[in-house]
Amino acid sequence: MIVDVINGSAPMKRLLISGPKGGIGKTTISRNIAVAGALAGFSVATLDLDMQRGLTKWFSKRPDDMASITHFEATMLTSDVQDALAGIVGFDLLIIDTPPSIEDHPESFKILAGAADFIIVPTGSSDDDLDSVRPWMQFVKSTGARAAFVLNRVKPRATGFIEAKSILVQTGHLCPIEVPDYEDIAFSGNRGIGLLELKRAKGADHIGGVWHYVKAEMGL
Repeated sequence: MIVDVINGSAPMKRLLISGPKGGIGKTTISRNIAVAGALAGFSVATLDLDMQRGLTKWFSKRPDDMASITHFEATMLTSDVQDALAGIVGFDLLIIDTPPSIEDHPESFKILAGAADFIIVPTGSSDDDLDSVRPWMQFVKSTGARAAFVLNRVKPRATGFIEAKSILVQTGHLCPIEVPDYEDIAFSGNRGIGLLELKRAKGADHIGGVWHYVKAEMGL
């Protein structure tokens, strides 16, 4: 681990959640990784760049007695992105949620990708999802950023699931843990908490597995 010789602490890690398609679960992954990191003892901040403000709405419902997370908002304007990246400091982990149609903001994305330690591209297993995220992953890789797909809202027993995994690994790295489409994920999100904060939640092991994968990839 590299240590900041001035402050005596490890530099902040930035995790970017991106994808060109709506409904693939960027905000779901963002909030659950944020909670997992906070529960693991890291100081965590979130940055909502999506004008729909799904992550911000989730945070506004968050009970005071849950694991501590600090939240920020900004737009995808290049100047706002630069200001946010420069101004959010002093945390162990910053998780950045981006809007659909991220490809409409190429310059801002390049700034974000250049600052990110790792990028997650969530995707479902349908042909529509795969046709959307595969070209996006190729663009992400062209920036030199480290990235991986995370299969989200999937039905692991479905016929197309294994086929989807086979297709994705031809384009980029794939997180070995997928997130099934469990009702507890939406239930917890509607209450401003993470799945790992819900007792006996179905899917907690999957979210925990994605967190451990991300943690290892980022060197946290």
